[in-house]
Amino acid sequence: MTKQRGSYERFLDNLPPERRETVRRVWGVVRDNMPEGYAEEIGPKFLTFKAGDESYVALANQKNYVSLYLMPLYLFPEAKARLDNSGKKLKCGKSCINFKAAEDLPLETIAEIVGAHDAQDYQEHMRKVRHGARDEKKPAKAKAGRRA
Repeated sequence: MTKQRGSYERFLDNLPPERRETVRRVWGVVRDNMPEGYAEEIGPKFLTFKAGDESYVALANQKNYVSLYLMPLYLFPEAKARLDNSGKKLKCGKSCINFKAAEDLPLETIAEIVGAHDAQDYQEHMRKVRHGARDEKKPAKAKAGRRA
């Protein structure tokens, strides 16, 4: 399901001509491998697939490159390991890959990562991670309060 704030074709038309095919190819891999339950949103700056309010995958055109944001890289260590072992030298952040051409990416590996988690499992895992992060912070605050 696509949430229409814009259209995919309009998004592509607003890109520099030399980036359109790269974005079309990479987002095509994402779309073709997206599991059930995710909603596609097309905005003026990002293409996004979300599970509820949680971003799963996004793509943005930046000034000097294109960025693919893969939240599974941040949440699932095995996904990051799979990407690291893909054989491609990538410019990565915690959950993003910056690239200039589709050929720079291990598209088969990205397809596997994108297809690995249905929306319900992803949302449940995200809740556990957030709940765990809150639990880890509580004891530290309690200790600080006792010292005062």
